[in-house]
Amino acid sequence: MTHPLGIPELAGLASYRDAARVGFSVEENVRRLLRFQWVEQRLMRLLVAHLPETPEWEVKCALALQQWHCAEHADAIRRRIVEMRNPAPRLDDAPDAALDAFLGQLALSHGTAELVAGVHRVALPALASAHRQHLARTNPLVDHPTCRILRVALEEWESDIDWGERALAALLVREAERGATDRVAAWTAHLAAYLEAAGGVAGDVPPASRDALPLPAPRDETRFAPTMHPRRDARFGGLYHFDFPPHVVYNAPQVPAEERTLALLCKRTLEMDVPEMMASVITERAGQPWQFYLDYSRQLWDEARHAMMGTVALEARGVAWTRIPLNIGFALRLNLHATAIDRQTMLFAIEQSLMPGETGKRYELETALEAGDVLAAHFQDYDWADEVLHARIGRRAMQREGVSMADAMERAKEIHERTWAALDQYRHLDDRGEWWGEFVREVLGRESAAPAGSLGELRIITE
Repeated sequence: MTHPLGIPELAGLASYRDAARVGFSVEENVRRLLRFQWVEQRLMRLLVAHLPETPEWEVKCALALQQWHCAEHADAIRRRIVEMRNPAPRLDDAPDAALDAFLGQLALSHGTAELVAGVHRVALPALASAHRQHLARTNPLVDHPTCRILRVALEEWESDIDWGERALAALLVREAERGATDRVAAWTAHLAAYLEAAGGVAGDVPPASRDALPLPAPRDETRFAPTMHPRRDARFGGLYHFDFPPHVVYNAPQVPAEERTLALLCKRTLEMDVPEMMASVITERAGQPWQFYLDYSRQLWDEARHAMMGTVALEARGVAWTRIPLNIGFALRLNLHATAIDRQTMLFAIEQSLMPGETGKRYELETALEAGDVLAAHFQDYDWADEVLHARIGRRAMQREGVSMADAMERAKEIHERTWAALDQYRHLDDRGEWWGEFVREVLGRESAAPAGSLGELRIITE
């Protein structure tokens, strides 16, 4: 049959011939998508769980981004499943015990090299392969909404896999003397066996055919449980130097805008401690509505992105930002000395405190503009936009808990005082010398204008 106008048919989605093939039934489509979204849910949680204890800053950044990719993809697939089936199948139950066993083993990766190898050489390539297979076999017209979701996910997975391969190569070079290459090879083979026993991500292999596959003994779950005590790699010092002068300097009226802006950039960089804290909330608060995890997954990524903004702005100035004492006090005191709901309450109070124009995010943007720092102002502009969303997320979370804004703000003061006092047991682990004055001299070429004696113990509620 001819089409004389020569205009691509079917909105460019496919040819008439391709759209005429019979693809997956709705039942089979939903069966596979249930597995996809379960893998993405579990990947999101395990990436989050490993973030605090992962010492390499660059890997922390990637875990923060990729866990959000997982959450976004899982959410899109969940919505697609609900579109196709009523009543919707159970989305928060494992669709296959064998698939869940694979993910459980992956969560027990020990050390950064094993984690990166397990996620980026086993899990994500298998997920990407399943997406490609799905796109090749489902009907491109009748199932276009699914195809669109999978294409977006596939593009991000390919980028994430590429990052993982390059990161793993660097990690293996660094850890070569400790036999990391052999250890990683054994771990990926272990995980691949568990995934094969599950019939792959899509579950294409019938259960009867899987039973004959040899399966290595599972890794002991108690031995490799992730810890919520934040870690940094060897480039960083001052992890237990909890007094951070930029928290005071950035809004000290007698300090010039240039120095206040430098303080803001240090504060942004320090924000890696927020995802390190949020990781414990997402990990420990089991059984919450999906929206809870979706919201906090997004905020976790945003907070890591803010820390990255700080590093970019400091790098652009030629500042060796790893020498800043990027202490772990915020996440340490909340993760180890407060309940998960206490941590949520503190996070909510901090976000609310950033809303007033005279001291909050508007003020921070105006400070950078006053200093004439175009890049810092650009970053503060978007930081402010993110915090508006985070305040909304926090209000929604507190409403779900039945806590009023006033009660949350009052409770946050008590949580802050109690957990700040808990830091006393760690202070002996680090030199508590003054560093801000020297840092200002090196970066700005002049003496700090911060008032003498104002940069001691900084017991303030802030990010």
